[in-house]
Amino acid sequence: MAYSAWLHSLLKCRLLLSLSAVALGAAPFELKDGDRVAFLGDTFFERAVRYGHIETALTARWLDRDVIFRNIGWAGDNARGRARVFFDPEEKGFENLQRHLSMVDPSVVLLSYGAMDSFRGKEGLNAFIQSMGTLVDAIEEIEAQVVILSPTPREFFGDILPNAEAQNENVALYTEALRQLAQKRDVWFVDLFNTLETRSPGSAQRPITDNGVHLNEYGYLLAAERIAQVLAAYSSTKQLSIGSDSEAESSFGVELLSVTQAKTSVTIRLRDERLSLSPLGGDHSQNLKLRLANLPPGDYRLEHSSRELASGSSEMWQEGIQLAWEPSNDQVVELRDAIKEKNELFFHQWRPQNETYLRGFRKYEQGQNAAEIEELNKPIEKAEGNIAKLRAPKAYSLVFRRIERETE
Repeated sequence: MAYSAWLHSLLKCRLLLSLSAVALGAAPFELKDGDRVAFLGDTFFERAVRYGHIETALTARWLDRDVIFRNIGWAGDNARGRARVFFDPEEKGFENLQRHLSMVDPSVVLLSYGAMDSFRGKEGLNAFIQSMGTLVDAIEEIEAQVVILSPTPREFFGDILPNAEAQNENVALYTEALRQLAQKRDVWFVDLFNTLETRSPGSAQRPITDNGVHLNEYGYLLAAERIAQVLAAYSSTKQLSIGSDSEAESSFGVELLSVTQAKTSVTIRLRDERLSLSPLGGDHSQNLKLRLANLPPGDYRLEHSSRELASGSSEMWQEGIQLAWEPSNDQVVELRDAIKEKNELFFHQWRPQNETYLRGFRKYEQGQNAAEIEELNKPIEKAEGNIAKLRAPKAYSLVFRRIERETE
C-alpha cells in the first residue's frame, strides 16, 4: 500500500476513535480473562454467524485471554423480543429474550437493534428508545456490561430497490438516538452508520451489502474493523521500525525478538501481539508496515519460508513497505474457520429446528429428546479448545535477501 493510502487509513482510524469517544464513558473497554460475550440483536448478528469476522477481530485483539462468545441474534427481532415469541402471546417475547440471555450468562452484551424499527420513522422513535432502555435495564440487572451498535447504512443497489437515501435519513435518526441513549446510560457506543462507506449511484466502489440492506462478507469484515477500532482502541495497521542499531525504534501490534545479519541477508524474528484480519479481496490495510534502516545500499526481497512477500531498494525499505501478505493472515483464516464451526454448533443447540417438538407446545410428543441438545456441549467445548490453540501468537522469521544483479 502506498504511503498516502496508509496515512489515510491511519487518519480514518483516528477519526473513528474521536467520533466514538464523544459518546462513551471514561472507562476503557477491555475483555478480561473469563468474560462471556453475547451478541444480541436482529438480522445483523444472526447473519454474522456465517462469517465470523466480528468475533475473530475481538479474539485477535486479546489473544492471551480466554473469552467465550455466544451469538443469540435473531432475524426480524427487536428489543422487545418480537421474533422470540414462538407460539406464545406477544408479551412473552421479552421474557424469552431474557431467558436466552440467562442461558449464555454473559458478562458483556453487544446490542444491535434499530435496523427494522427505523422503517417506522420519527413516529416509532420514542417507542424504540423506550424499549432499548428497558433492555439495557435488564442487562445491567444481571451485571453485564453493555455495548450498543448502531444500524448499518442502506446502500444504493439499483433502481429495483427502494431509495437508499430516503431510508438512510431514518437510520440516521435512530443512530443519533442510540448515541444519546449510550451517553445517558454511560455505556459504549459503536457508530457503524456513519463509519461504513457504501456504494452510491454511478460509483465503482465495491458493495458492502448483498441487497442494499444486509451486509455481505466484505461488509462484515469492515464492520468488524470498526468495532475493534472503537472497543480495542488501536490503529488498524501493524507497524515495526528497526533502527541502525538493529533495535526496534517503534512497534505497534508486533514484537521484535531478534535481528541477525549475514553477508547478503538480514533475518528478523517477530511475534504478533495481535493477528491481522484476512486480506479479503486484496484489502491488506491491517498488515504489517515494515521499516528497516540498516540495510546496505542495494535491492532486497523479503521472504518467509522461501515465499517472496515484497521487494524494494534499501531506500524504499528505510521509508517502509506494507506487506500484502503476512504469516498471521493464514493463521487468522484458520481461527475464523474454527469460530464459524463453533458458532454453527451453538446455533443448532439454542435454535434447534424442531423447537416446537422439543420445548414447545408439542413437546409431549418428542420432548424426551431435548436432553440430546446438551450433548452438543462436548463438540462445542472441543471447538473452543481448537480456537484457543489457533489464537496463540506464533514466532516467525522474515529474511531480507539481497538481490544480486547479473553483470554483463
